[in-house]
Amino acid sequence: MKKSLIKAVSIFVMVGVLGVAGWQLVQPEVTNATSWSYENADYRGTFSDRGIDQVSVQFTLEDNIITDMSYRHLAHSDIDYRQLDEEHALYPIVEQHDQVIDYLVGNDVRTSLDALYEPGTVVEDIDSFSGATLRGGKIISAVRDALNRGPYRY
Repeated sequence: MKKSLIKAVSIFVMVGVLGVAGWQLVQPEVTNATSWSYENADYRGTFSDRGIDQVSVQFTLEDNIITDMSYRHLAHSDIDYRQLDEEHALYPIVEQHDQVIDYLVGNDVRTSLDALYEPGTVVEDIDSFSGATLRGGKIISAVRDALNRGPYRY
């Protein structure tokens, strides 16, 4: 019984060591984000939640630099932010999203998106009088969706 237990534990340890060693051998090599490139083209992508589009973007890349960008859709809770006038209480959200475009245009798409995880570094007045706050993750998701889809062919 004692020998069987020792044998079982030994086999378990060896399988664990071999499993870990094998796992380490097949891990992909971590590369620098700027070592890969996207095609010069127009891209379109969307962030949706529960089947409802909230943020859709369109942008142009030239040598991985965003040269032009716009929102095709910008909404939440049945409010189309692109249709709001400047007097609306939620208009600061529109301004925040415009500041994100101002930040991204002229920057490398491979390295500039991470700043949106902390929108206060990109957008002024993140907690405006409206109490509304930019959700940078939605924009990141829409841009990554566009990149994953590949160039948009009209």
